Amino acid sequence: MKNLLKMTVAVVIGAQLGLSGALAQNQELDVKALLKRIEELEQKVKVQDRKRELGDEAAAEKARTASTVSIGPGGLQVQSADSNFVMRVRGGLQADGRFFASDSVANDTFLMRRVRPILEGTVFGKFDYRLMADFASGVTQTTANNGSILDAYINARLLPGFQIQAGKFKEPVGLERLQSWRNLLFVERGFPTQLVPNRDTGVMLHGGFWNNALYYQAGVFNGTADGGSSDFDANDGDKDFAGRLFVQPFKQTGVEALRGLGFGVAGTIGDHAGTPRTYVSDGAQRFFTYLTGTGVQPNVVGNGNTWRVTPQGYYYWGPFGVSGEYVISSQELRQAGGGAGAGSRAKFENIAWQVAGSYFLTGENNSFEPVSPRKSFNLANGDWGAWEITGRVGALDVDNAAFPIFANPAQSATRASSWGVGVNWHLNRNVKLQFNYVNTDFEGGDANPAISQPEHLFLTRAQFAF
Repeated sequence: MKNLLKMTVAVVIGAQLGLSGALAQNQELDVKALLKRIEELEQKVKVQDRKRELGDEAAAEKARTASTVSIGPGGLQVQSADSNFVMRVRGGLQADGRFFASDSVANDTFLMRRVRPILEGTVFGKFDYRLMADFASGVTQTTANNGSILDAYINARLLPGFQIQAGKFKEPVGLERLQSWRNLLFVERGFPTQLVPNRDTGVMLHGGFWNNALYYQAGVFNGTADGGSSDFDANDGDKDFAGRLFVQPFKQTGVEALRGLGFGVAGTIGDHAGTPRTYVSDGAQRFFTYLTGTGVQPNVVGNGNTWRVTPQGYYYWGPFGVSGEYVISSQELRQAGGGAGAGSRAKFENIAWQVAGSYFLTGENNSFEPVSPRKSFNLANGDWGAWEITGRVGALDVDNAAFPIFANPAQSATRASSWGVGVNWHLNRNVKLQFNYVNTDFEGGDANPAISQPEHLFLTRAQFAF
């Protein structure tokens, strides 16, 4: 019995030991499986984290290199993320009205004075480009294509004080000519602008120092007649040299009343052939023209050296601004046709000057550049935009020696003088309305009905520019 009991105890103990071993073995297997599962999950988490990191990196890279598109008062702009590539679509139009208060051979009319699409921008951070056309009422198509294409150039900003510009653009001469068409005080530019070149094709060095407190421009151009533009020169192979130096001596100082003072001098020199240009009033009436004709008729053409010089300046302080310029245009001409004086050669100096000023009644800071109203027009808020009053006096004198061999004293005036006043309403940065009254008196040309009496002219303009 005792032996049986011992055997039973031994069997039970053995069974328990066997069961414990089996359980321990199973537990060990479960732990290994769990650890393996955890390791697999950790690996999956790492993979997911890496995918997320790659996605974030890709999104960051895309954001860093993606172009941006924006639209606002300055037009439509597309720009690369690093700003090295920029393209802007801009433009504007001016719808004018001309109304003669006195009897005139000219008709009252509405016209599209300027219709200008503009494409401009920058490539590779340092090279600016600009293309501007014009499809206005007064634009005529010629073989020189002078009317349609106004600006077409590229400018390399190598250094702030050393830039190179090539193509077709404004010659650096007349002060009012260099002022943006968006910011003209009067509907029509004054007499000095008729004696300086407009746009011409060539290459120019330019640059500024001390935040453009000193600015220089010097270039070589095809050469064009007074007030003229050209894409290419079919009249002669000579070139014009044009230069300008402009100084704002107090621009960097703390004397606010003097910061807006600027003055300079500009000019051109070269040999010209071809037909010299005529001069017109604000109402687009010709008051002086050289004799033209064929065969036995007198015909005046350029015949040698032409030079121009123009001292100029402006002053702006708060809402007040004034500018002025004086131009001498000297040209050698020849009476190449028939009739009296055939074959005669002479040198003439024509002179023009003007002083123009304005004052912002609403307190905006006046400037040579376009001015934005402090508050744009909004009737709901009681805001009326910016109001500017303007005034101008000027004259153009033709050399008396031009009569009678080179010009007809019965048909052309030897002098035109004018004064004008105006109101400019800047509704916002993009929209401006203008109203001018201009009085012009003529000396000579009494047989010409267009200028036999003073010109009393009302001019209006609705301008949209962006």
